[in-house]
Amino acid sequence: MLTDRPLQIEVLVNSPGPHDQVRVREPFAALQALGVDCQIHERPFRFNNCIRPHSLVIWQRPLPESQQRQWEHLQWLRKRGCLLLTEWDDHPDLFPSHLRRHLASQDLAPLRLCHGLHTSCTSLAQALRQLNPLAVVMENAIAQIPELNLAKHGQRRLRVFIGNQNRFTDQARMTAGLQRWLAEDSHLELVIVADPQLASRLPRERVMDARLLSYRHYRELMAQCQLALLPLSQSLGHSCKTPIKLMECAAESVATVGGPELYGPQAVRGLSVLAQSPETVVNQARKLAEDPAARQALVQRAHHWVKHEMALDKHLGYRLWHYRCLWQKRQVIDRKTQQRFAGTRLDLPGPFAV
Repeated sequence: MLTDRPLQIEVLVNSPGPHDQVRVREPFAALQALGVDCQIHERPFRFNNCIRPHSLVIWQRPLPESQQRQWEHLQWLRKRGCLLLTEWDDHPDLFPSHLRRHLASQDLAPLRLCHGLHTSCTSLAQALRQLNPLAVVMENAIAQIPELNLAKHGQRRLRVFIGNQNRFTDQARMTAGLQRWLAEDSHLELVIVADPQLASRLPRERVMDARLLSYRHYRELMAQCQLALLPLSQSLGHSCKTPIKLMECAAESVATVGGPELYGPQAVRGLSVLAQSPETVVNQARKLAEDPAARQALVQRAHHWVKHEMALDKHLGYRLWHYRCLWQKRQVIDRKTQQRFAGTRLDLPGPFAV
């Protein structure tokens, strides 16, 4: 019987770094701890050496050298009874220009030439379904949630965290507001991660300028702050992000001001403060900084939310159920993938090895 083969998962980490901790390492390590037969492979990897026949293969951000090579990968996996899901957690428009050109030259082969996509939110899944109709949504969640810490919000010194990777343009729009705030509040200190251009425009003695950190050090630095700024201008690509930074801040008892894109649902629930533009983020943060009672109430609500709704252990059961359902339907999924390319030069001949 087709469903007699047990689920086994092979995870290929193509883009290692601190950004893959929440999306890849923590959830699949947690599944391993539950006893799921799951292996995580670091780049560089060889399919012949690491992928077992009849496996659910989840490949994080593959960037093959050509469309033909991606077709060969998919066909090789099909012949061994494997399903291939491309793990993709950002809109292609937000990738660096050289990667966008590379993907465009291949007609977005990593997204098209696979059985389905493994995405982080429904907005991203909807945006990518024109490329691949099967888009599986696995929300980001937080594995490490320390106890609520309100004591730091009683301190006179205020540390403000700005640690949003690749948001240089939106963060630059806060420069004038940050300069005024630093000039008017001698107890303010900024902690800026991986944005040397923003840091260079501000008084050096009032700014801690950190390079890109390991995930553990990033969270430790965040935990030392009381406020975090999450500017994000409105665009389709930004709407396809997840509020993972807000979740991390909530876990570390850090109040947040963000927007105008993405953070509206959390602001409505009183878990964050929404700004109408990146330029107004600083003004909203100053109001929150001057009202410790409101800030502590926000932090308390946000911490309760992330602990009871967004903790990784509360999501694992759904993940495992979904992976098992996909695995049981693998023959149907492969047949639909074949139909997508039937009659084209990317036809996928041969049967799926059951």
